[in-house]
Amino acid sequence: MPVEQQAPGSPVPPATAPSLVELLAVVSRRVARGVGAVLAEDGATLDTYRLLRALGAGPGRTMTELCAALAVPAATATRLVDGLTDAALAYRLPDPDDGRRVRVHLSARGRTRLDRLEALVAAHEAALAAELGAGRVAALTAALTDLATPPEPAGS
Repeated sequence: MPVEQQAPGSPVPPATAPSLVELLAVVSRRVARGVGAVLAEDGATLDTYRLLRALGAGPGRTMTELCAALAVPAATATRLVDGLTDAALAYRLPDPDDGRRVRVHLSARGRTRLDRLEALVAAHEAALAAELGAGRVAALTAALTDLATPPEPAGS
C-alpha cells in the first residue's frame, strides 16, 4: 500500500483525538488479554469464567438469559455450556415453568471452580489498581457501570 507523501512546506494535518469506541476497544482488549493470560494459567478462558459468573449469580439461567448476559450468539453460548456440562461444572434441567426450555445450573464442582477463578481475577484486578491507581480504577468502574446500565424508558 503506497504511503502518501506530504509536499514540502504544506501544513501538517492535526492529529485526530481517539474516539470513545477506539479507546474502549483498546482498553477492553488490553484488560481481556491480561486477565485471559491469568485464567489460561489455570486452564480457563475469559468466556468460561464469564459463563461461570453468570450461572453463579442465580438459581439457573435459560440459554436466552445467558446469551444476553454474556453478549454472545446462541451458538457460542451453547458451545460454552456444552463444555461446562462435559466437565461437570454445570448441568441442565427442564424449566419448571416451560417444559420446552432448559435452565443451566452451576454444579458444586462449578462453584468451587468459580471461587478459584474469582480469586485469580481479584488478584489481577488488585495488580491493575496498584499499577493504575485505585482512584482511577474506581472512577473507570463507576463510569463503565453507568454506561452498561440500560437507560430508563422516557416517562418512567
